[in-house]
Amino acid sequence: MKKGISLAVAVMLVMGLFVGCNSSAKPKTDELADSVSFTATIDEVSDTELLVTVLDDENFNQARVNMQGFDSLDFVPEKGQTIKLSIKNQVGMSEPPFVNPITIELVK
Repeated sequence: MKKGISLAVAVMLVMGLFVGCNSSAKPKTDELADSVSFTATIDEVSDTELLVTVLDDENFNQARVNMQGFDSLDFVPEKGQTIKLSIKNQVGMSEPPFVNPITIELVK
């Protein structure tokens, strides 16, 4: 009986690991359909966020981009770089607004 319970627990743990490994860092189609995109210049870089100046959106001039848990960058962010962002449609009510990225691409 104890072996059966131990085996069941071990199988559930292994299955849980496989489920976690199957998730991808690529954004989902629904997530991109309900997103806002713009280009921006990086003004400041920290461990947890980027402060950017928005170049092509009239709704706000600057944004704080939440980098916690975002691990899909294929470049090292530096002050002065131009990036293209797709963000979740929900914007934090602060000045400048706090946004959560879906994708970040280096333009130049």
